Amino acid sequence: MASKPLRFAVIGAGHLGRWHAQQLAGLEDAELVAICDPDPARQSLADLHGCRLVTDHLQLDAAELDGVTIAAPTTKHRELAGHFLERGVPCLVEKPMAASADEARELCELAEAKNVILQVGHIERFNPALRAVTPRIQDPQFLEAVRVAPYPFRATDVGVVLDLMIHDLEIILSLVRHEIKEVRAWAMPIFSESEDLAAAWIEFENGACAQVKAVRTALRSERRLRIYQADAFIEVDFMEREAKVVRRDERLLRGEIKPSDLKPEDLGGLSPMDFVQNKLVSIEKPPVDPEANPLRDELISFAASIRTGMAPKVGGRDGLRAMEAAEMVRKAAGLT
Repeated sequence: MASKPLRFAVIGAGHLGRWHAQQLAGLEDAELVAICDPDPARQSLADLHGCRLVTDHLQLDAAELDGVTIAAPTTKHRELAGHFLERGVPCLVEKPMAASADEARELCELAEAKNVILQVGHIERFNPALRAVTPRIQDPQFLEAVRVAPYPFRATDVGVVLDLMIHDLEIILSLVRHEIKEVRAWAMPIFSESEDLAAAWIEFENGACAQVKAVRTALRSERRLRIYQADAFIEVDFMEREAKVVRRDERLLRGEIKPSDLKPEDLGGLSPMDFVQNKLVSIEKPPVDPEANPLRDELISFAASIRTGMAPKVGGRDGLRAMEAAEMVRKAAGLT
């Protein structure tokens, strides 16, 4: 016998909430029963998806919900997620999961005390390019993340560290899996009262290092992660959804070729770049699912955790670690 669709409500119907509503309304085993937003004009969105609109989360009956996604302003996350977790309703909370690490920790402790699913919306973990190379990532030693975008004119209630950099901080923490030893950082505002540019150097207890840059006043967008490990260089382009893995040629590993001994005349007429690509390394481009939809896949994962009780791919503690790292960056940059 087929199980009943899971009943969801979307809390906050701004830019992200609209996408949540659209994707939930289209999932086969889900039913979007309500949208919650204080703006009565969101009625048109509710009508579009055939659900009701409420203007206050207290109007929702927890007993009628199997899960909620929270895409309200960050400053409201602790109050909203806390309300539903307290009543046993699984929550997917958009990143950053709260306005501070202390609030994020409170949400984790509440979810654990109530034994309720808490997932954090770090959507880049569902990017197909990252997923394609994740099995090939082993003990990274140096990571370089760059995330730049034009000024958004929204979500400026937090600075660029919590707005953009936190994506890469969470990914890096998921790959290194060691405690942070030291953080050095710099930041400055451009258009906002909070920081719009930030850069950080992070050292981990195991010796790994990460260089992270985030800008939200750029003239173009770029989202890349480069990973250096003993056996490979891995690059992920989150925007183009492309990835590549570069490994040293077996002849290098066996010591048959020593590049430092070669002179320009030894390259057989090839340019240095072409010689490296054709003679010294192999380049693999893992297949990336062209049909992937990271938000849809994130919501499907959330629904699967609700049905099975399995831990989310990005749980509350993952979101908390990212918040703690973000606060370390902000403190090192003199922002707190």
